[in-house]
Amino acid sequence: MYGRAVATDDTHGLGYETVDDDPNVTVLVAAMDATARWEATRQLRSWERTELQLRAGERLLDVGCGLGEAALALATDLGPHGGLIGVDVSAEMLRVARANAVAAPCRAEFVVGDAAALALPSDSFDAVRSERTLQWLPDPAAAVAEMVRVARPDGRVSLIDTDWSTFTLDIGDDELMAMIHDAFRHERRRPSNVGRRLHELMEGAGLTVLARTQVTQVWTSWNPDQTPAPDGCFSMRSLADDLAESGRIAPSDRDRIVQQIEQAARDGRFRMALTMHAAVAIAPATH
Repeated sequence: MYGRAVATDDTHGLGYETVDDDPNVTVLVAAMDATARWEATRQLRSWERTELQLRAGERLLDVGCGLGEAALALATDLGPHGGLIGVDVSAEMLRVARANAVAAPCRAEFVVGDAAALALPSDSFDAVRSERTLQWLPDPAAAVAEMVRVARPDGRVSLIDTDWSTFTLDIGDDELMAMIHDAFRHERRRPSNVGRRLHELMEGAGLTVLARTQVTQVWTSWNPDQTPAPDGCFSMRSLADDLAESGRIAPSDRDRIVQQIEQAARDGRFRMALTMHAAVAIAPATH
């Protein structure tokens, strides 16, 4: 998984761009594990498995594989004669992925690599997947083009990603909710809303989209006195910092905003939501 460095000691910020350089890398790894358990993530991975229709003996590539758990779950369909390669920029994430792969049902390899310049031969995979990775890349289209390049003719490509413009935080304060929603609607440093454009990226790369879906992850509770952030999510301190950085609140208001959100959660007035999208497509017969 790709992202940016965190800014706090106890939980991760708004991304994963420099995982291995972050002093809290173990926290980031734990957060990745938590997001894999989101109900939305589980639903989308189940849908993906049905749509990909992997067969015994096929080869699968996971771009931005993170801890590798999604690809390893799919590896069951590949059988003992199949193969799996996971690529990620984070050596630390791949260390965990390799440990997870000890009991893999097929040959599994996890390597450091660049999604926009895969060091892999063309036409070499029956299926290619990428989950929650494009949102962190400077050029998502280049990464999708690389996935198409390494996919065999008529191979399948699966993309799962987030649309942060759908993010909402409701604590009973309409003004704050509107401010936060507006802040996430605009892409500033990264293509954070790429989830809603997955089919366009696929079509632009010459793929034929076979199926699309979306699922909304909802948090209805959070105890700020037990955990520094909602399950698998960024901290509210990071959220307040982002609002200040974008000029929506004064830096002096950050503590007040954090305290307001935390108190609402204690009072049972906390609801967050975020929509993720998925699409599966087929590569052209010749490319």
